[in-house]
Amino acid sequence: MNLNIQKTFLLILFALVLAVSVSTVGAQVYRVVDEDGNVTFTDQSPGDGAQPMELRPISVIEAPTFETKPKDGEEGAEGGEENKEMSLRYLRKNYQDFAIVAPQQEESVWNPESVITVAWNARYALQDGMTVTVYLNGVRQATTTEQIIAVNGPDRGEHTVTAELKDAKNRKIATAEPVTFFVRRPNLYSRPGPSPRGGG
Repeated sequence: MNLNIQKTFLLILFALVLAVSVSTVGAQVYRVVDEDGNVTFTDQSPGDGAQPMELRPISVIEAPTFETKPKDGEEGAEGGEENKEMSLRYLRKNYQDFAIVAPQQEESVWNPESVITVAWNARYALQDGMTVTVYLNGVRQATTTEQIIAVNGPDRGEHTVTAELKDAKNRKIATAEPVTFFVRRPNLYSRPGPSPRGGG
């Protein structure tokens, strides 16, 4: 870059700085050329009859504003509560108390009808699309949204029941702790016999 270009660039830069100052304080800017041809700008009148420069209005460009997108599950996130419903971490936190409440641990169930009732519970009701799958001794029994499930056919003896909670996308939200219980059935010898006919 030669000297003339540098000088021109500096003069333009200085003029812009002065223009910004003038726009804020309302002062006048004068262009002065000396006998050697050097151009300077000043806010002081060089003499009687000097005319101030007419400066073009300064273009003002507003800086864009950027909104920070809240993280998934935070207040104000896109979709609000609906977005929270889709957050796996949020769901697992809210359903961490999902558990089998019947039968109870180590409970003996007298079951002559060969049907037992399994019930689960959680702090919050199931959201749309959520399901609970119940397993007896590792074998799937039912997938439902009901809190009480009838399980058929457990034999006499020890059994284990558990359940899985999944969301609408079939993602595992929670697994209930296994509950061990015992099925007791009256045997043939404990049944009351027929009443004798007639008198003594």
